[in-house]
Amino acid sequence: LSTEWSFSVEMGSKVRSSFMTIIGGLSSTINSDRFVCLHPVGNTYGEICNWLRYESKSLKADNHQAHRWYVGIGECPGCNERGVDNFLQKLDPREWMNGLNSTTEIVTCILEITLVITAILITILIITKCLIPLIKFFICFTKPYKK
Repeated sequence: LSTEWSFSVEMGSKVRSSFMTIIGGLSSTINSDRFVCLHPVGNTYGEICNWLRYESKSLKADNHQAHRWYVGIGECPGCNERGVDNFLQKLDPREWMNGLNSTTEIVTCILEITLVITAILITILIITKCLIPLIKFFICFTKPYKK
């Protein structure tokens, strides 16, 4: 028995409420029913096998175009407007971490905060150690020497 087509799907540890659809291309040599087996990674003894009926259907040749954008009034006019109230709400530190749902988002947020703090410190360092002494030098150098 040879393997004609194989693929792997990695499912997360969380149960999702919606189904996932995975589309893969089939080889043109597959033209009849096939015996398909699925098994978890590392456990070939836990495989489930069934005969699947193969039906070949040609795709429509028409050009499908996505829906065009159009201007209209949404269900919530003014939802995207930002005012003083929204600005004051975002100043609350408890709101900063709201909406981080995964470890990747948390790590990315921490990395971005670290990069911003580093950029601010480097800017302060350049201003205090390079620009201010340079400005002082030019101001003192341009003044005429008094005896």
